[in-house]
Amino acid sequence: MRNTIMTEKIARRGVRVPGEYAADHLELVPVGDACSREVVTLQTRDELGRVRHWMASGTADAQHQGYPVIDDTGRVRGVITRRDLLDPSHPNIRRIGDMLVRPPVVVQEDHSLREAADHMVENDIGRLVVVGAAEPHPLVGILTRGDLLAAHARRLKEAHQAGRHIRLRDSLRRRRG
Repeated sequence: MRNTIMTEKIARRGVRVPGEYAADHLELVPVGDACSREVVTLQTRDELGRVRHWMASGTADAQHQGYPVIDDTGRVRGVITRRDLLDPSHPNIRRIGDMLVRPPVVVQEDHSLREAADHMVENDIGRLVVVGAAEPHPLVGILTRGDLLAAHARRLKEAHQAGRHIRLRDSLRRRRG
């Protein structure tokens, strides 16, 4: 696309101006549509030894890389990673709630995936706790980097399939013409 009067001055300064404008797909998808709603949580009162034993059981629920930690009232208090849980410097009698180093980084289910991705980058984390908009912001899911990539992959697949249909129609017209 040629530069317009609006973009010419920018281009002269050496800034690359996109040839086409397209919507940011991540801006269009709400977090609630992409997050995992089946969330395995840990309790602040859980003892590390019991959690380690559970993780060693090999069940599917015990294979995640991070777990939201909730208190007795159901409020999210933080997220703890598998690496922290398996760190041998922590004694088995330690409570999970005492191991939390920062408050949870959360995103609401009506936020966009773009906002969620920005939160992940800004906080250098790979998962976000998804909460509802209403007070007291109940836990509704968890969003991982993999969930973001899966949403992007769905868009690519849909675009690819849409392109295949167009090419098929074009080839049929050429045959008839």
